[in-house]
Amino acid sequence: MTLIKWSDEGGQVRLGLPSDLDLAMAQPLLEGLRAGFGASDTVVADAAAVERVSTACIQALLAAARHAAEHNRTFAILQPSEVLTEACEDLGLAPWLKQWSRA
Repeated sequence: MTLIKWSDEGGQVRLGLPSDLDLAMAQPLLEGLRAGFGASDTVVADAAAVERVSTACIQALLAAARHAAEHNRTFAILQPSEVLTEACEDLGLAPWLKQWSRA
């Protein structure tokens, strides 16, 4: 079973993030992001459903953003949930989230 669902939509990979991005989901998230960048130069993580998030999962999203910036690729976090937004604010990452998010 694939824990992070993703689809290829018009040349961009869209990952639908689950409601629970706890510590156990960090590795599957990282693998999903890697697979996404293996399939496309544009990866969008839909974060509207996120109700719980671990620091490790935020680190995976940070790694994806860094990878995109370093390799001239596109990465975006679509509709970050209130929980994800607050977690990033708590970690001092609000500017980062704003840079990479789309409404």
